Amino acid sequence: MIRNGLLLLLCIAGQLTATAQKNANVGLYAGVAYYMGDINPNRHFYKPAPAFGGIYRYNVNTRYAIRLSGLYTNLSGSDLDFPEILHPDRPVSPATFSTTLVDMAIMGEFNFLPFRPGSSGFGYTPFIAAGLAGTLIVNTDRNAYNSLNIPFSLGVKMNLSKRITAGAEWSFRKAFSDRIDGLENPAGIHSMLHNNDWYSFAGVFITYKFFNFAADCPAYQ
Repeated sequence: MIRNGLLLLLCIAGQLTATAQKNANVGLYAGVAYYMGDINPNRHFYKPAPAFGGIYRYNVNTRYAIRLSGLYTNLSGSDLDFPEILHPDRPVSPATFSTTLVDMAIMGEFNFLPFRPGSSGFGYTPFIAAGLAGTLIVNTDRNAYNSLNIPFSLGVKMNLSKRITAGAEWSFRKAFSDRIDGLENPAGIHSMLHNNDWYSFAGVFITYKFFNFAADCPAYQ
């Protein structure tokens, strides 16, 4: 009796601090990133670089989720990889760059199938996501810049156990800055609307479902 009472008190205390967490997942992301822009206008997976970071996902219901993520990568490129489109009129030609990126995003996810992490009845679903992100850009000269970008992605996720969900995702970022490759466009390097810089992530993630106190506390059994 005393033991059950203590367990119940612990569960109530945990419930008060974890109300928002019982529908949440936290996990890791790993994959590759690549750049598309003035140097590389259309080649996907050009110079793929390792990318990694963390994910926090709050599951609103079986169709919608809100996700926070932080990702790190290093992008590079060179005109020499595209001899058919070399630009002799550029101030520096051939142009090259190496840029470190830290990407922080908030996105809304939509599941095409009803999906509940940890539930065998809702085992997998394709999904799409979109939102808003901020990017810290550090170029070859170690100068740092901040930029906004619009992220959107598509992927699939599935339950591996009652606590673990895994998935794969391909995402694109439309940058509101031309600082990634450092090459000016006709509207100027500071233009937010007229530039060609994009970058993409492709990878896998694995997340862990937080403890659901009301459902899993032994004092409720």
